[in-house]
Amino acid sequence: MRHLTSIFASMMLAAGAAAAQVQGNAGAPYKNPSLPVDQRVHDLVGRMTLEEKAAMLSGAGWMESVPNERLGIPSIKMADGPMGVRSWAGSSAITNAQSTAPVTSTAFPAGIAVAATWDTELAQSEGKAIGEEVKALGRDMILGPTVNIQRVPVWGRNFEGYGEDPYLTARMGVAYIKGVQGEGVIPSVKHFAANNEEFERHRIDAAIDERTLHEIYFPAFKAAVEEAGVWTVMSAYNKLNGVYCAENTPLLKGILQQEFGFKGFVISDWGSTYSTADTVNAGMDLEMPGGERMKMWIKQPGTQASGNGAGWLTADKVLAEVKAGKIAPATIDENVGRILRVMFVSGMFDHPHVAGGEVDTAEQRALARKISTESIVLLKNTQRVLPLELAKMQTLAVIGPNAAAARVGGGGSSLVRTKHAVTPLEGIQAKAGSRVKVEYALGNSMLGEDATKDTPAAREQLRNEAVAIASKADAAVVFVGYYPKLESEGFDRKSMDLPAGQDELIEAVAKANPHTIVVINCGGPVTATRWIDQAASLIDMWYGGEEGGNAIADVLFGDANPSGKLPFSFVREFKDSPAANNYPGENLKVNYAEGIYVGYRYLDKHEVEPLYPFGYGLSYTRFDYSGLEVTPEETSGGQAVEVKVKVRNGGSRAGAEVVELYVHDGHSKVDRPVKELKGFRRVELAAGESKVVAFKVDRAALSYYSTNKKAWVADPGTFDILVGASSRDIRLKGALTLKQ
Repeated sequence: MRHLTSIFASMMLAAGAAAAQVQGNAGAPYKNPSLPVDQRVHDLVGRMTLEEKAAMLSGAGWMESVPNERLGIPSIKMADGPMGVRSWAGSSAITNAQSTAPVTSTAFPAGIAVAATWDTELAQSEGKAIGEEVKALGRDMILGPTVNIQRVPVWGRNFEGYGEDPYLTARMGVAYIKGVQGEGVIPSVKHFAANNEEFERHRIDAAIDERTLHEIYFPAFKAAVEEAGVWTVMSAYNKLNGVYCAENTPLLKGILQQEFGFKGFVISDWGSTYSTADTVNAGMDLEMPGGERMKMWIKQPGTQASGNGAGWLTADKVLAEVKAGKIAPATIDENVGRILRVMFVSGMFDHPHVAGGEVDTAEQRALARKISTESIVLLKNTQRVLPLELAKMQTLAVIGPNAAAARVGGGGSSLVRTKHAVTPLEGIQAKAGSRVKVEYALGNSMLGEDATKDTPAAREQLRNEAVAIASKADAAVVFVGYYPKLESEGFDRKSMDLPAGQDELIEAVAKANPHTIVVINCGGPVTATRWIDQAASLIDMWYGGEEGGNAIADVLFGDANPSGKLPFSFVREFKDSPAANNYPGENLKVNYAEGIYVGYRYLDKHEVEPLYPFGYGLSYTRFDYSGLEVTPEETSGGQAVEVKVKVRNGGSRAGAEVVELYVHDGHSKVDRPVKELKGFRRVELAAGESKVVAFKVDRAALSYYSTNKKAWVADPGTFDILVGASSRDIRLKGALTLKQ
């Protein structure tokens, strides 16, 4: 009894001491929001014990950082992902199968769809809306955006990113980040760096030369830091030039901190750490996940088989390395200081987020619909089959495995659960009303959804049912593509081909009805050469989020004029991809032998004809370009040059055009692409209306990365200024001379 009394007394003394400590910190400088952030950080770090600092380098759970009650340091509460807020209860395998108390929010269109809008204002609005929902759910941080470049058309996460071009990707990423951070929510731009395939992503070693990194794979991260002041960066799973990204000192300290000037903290991808001292010393600040959830997860056979690494930055391991002299206490101060700095800047100390706000509001759903509508790309429209005219129709056949299902996004950590998902069939039925009879047939099962329908006999029967309704209809719309179990984080698509049976379905329907419209619903290009000549029209609707069904109906019936443009080159077949001969790699090493020649850069250089080029997209109207002006025509490069062009809507209906500006350098001391995107503007025009579109071309737009000078260089000479409607549809050409 006396022993218990002693323990109780000790506990009371400890509690009292802790309370006194908290009270003693009440007037501390770090609690004063009027003081500079750096002063607050310095003060707080100075009050922490080494043990408390070490504890902050590893998570407390699946998506929470370690709090500190003594000093009032809150836990950073995180959530996936780039397309909307999803459950933070555990891994994707758990949350995507979760049946009890799932987290629901607005399912926004996939990143590739946002990129297809070429509309930075929309990208920023999406980031803002997602930030609002993060706060409403009582979280502090969203794991997005994904800005990795589309190197191969079968990468499992192509739908998450913004396509193949570093300039377009950077513009979209910066806009998204500004939207999120404007709400006081922490974004995490990912994955740094060169996570361009899911094949063995935990073990693969990407061999990439210095110039290619700086010109293709770094620019979006650089812009995120320098222009958006992004608060966190997520390190990638893979190795880069022989070293894991999470412990790659030249990458994290050399490039990210010193060259780009990054002042936020680096967070690991979930299970991407493989050492203690090397990781901490490299500048990787917060290992996730942590705590008991991490210990349970890392023991699972599947976790280990995939190559995950975790539990390396736990307090005991970090302190042991400090004691051994492998980590300096000052280094720990720097790591913790970066985490605290973001917490102060984002307002976590002064304006904590409290759950209970409204999510998936009418305004947020309207935004999702607008993004989805603007993203839709019309790729083919022979004989002006589109838009469909209700007054001239009696029957419309709606067919395909993606017609009566809402494929809001690809699989993995970005798949959002929502209460309000509209299927294409529902959108079309609502639009048609009682004026047109809409008949539906599955036509072909989605591979893997129902094994009983995946047999040859079952597919033939379903196909015959589709042909029967298509043959009697005024037009047929066939919805094909992928779904989360076939296009996802964690694995790459097996090929560019559509899943089994879908090609045959399109061919059969197109044969039965000359007015067949094919709609692709997935995250990357597909092999379309088997049936493209038979299809009257082709549309790419991407993963359009929860309002995708309404958006595609708006475009099909002409209530919206398609204005999306391809954010990647739609190659005819996989062998036309620049990386086809160097994917997925051998012996866990992939050589980026194509160098800077990714996407249209490669196709231009080698005169390969894509099915549809980068930047391409049709409209229900036409746009005329004229009056290109470059002012001044000569410059020393000290200030930006203005490029103007007049765009006129020469058709009979309102529409939007994306005007693209490319630069060609034919005089450089090094090999350079035929053209590179350096500007774009989206312009809305009424029928017959004209507007002048203006661009700024600065020295950076003329530069390449010099490996000799370790700097960006623009060689004096004359550059071609190319303005057009796609990378292969250059309408106007001007010249700009750089003197020095």
